[in-house]
Amino acid sequence: MQSNYELVVVLKPLLPDDVRKAIHKNISSMINDKGGEVTDVDVWGKKYLAYPIAGHTEGYYMVYSFSLDSSEIGELKRVLKLKPELLRSMVVKLEKDRVKKRIKKKEIKII
Repeated sequence: MQSNYELVVVLKPLLPDDVRKAIHKNISSMINDKGGEVTDVDVWGKKYLAYPIAGHTEGYYMVYSFSLDSSEIGELKRVLKLKPELLRSMVVKLEKDRVKKRIKKKEIKII
């Protein structure tokens, strides 16, 4: 039975855009290949870290909302730890009554 999860990924801050996109595509396809479904991706961008990690004081944050069988989570965590571009990653299981659709902020066009 599939459960709902959120995955927070902190990338190294100075990675080029094409590398970030490749990592995003890789994570999404990894979840889909294991029989899951990515329902939302929220890119927070570059933020300061609370403490230095591997000499970095900033990180590039991405949050994935997805559903996946709970037996596959261990393998997902293992593969994420092997990626040298990631500073940290964390998977959180969501409670059923707390799962909601996110409201995206409207983009403002500056003229």
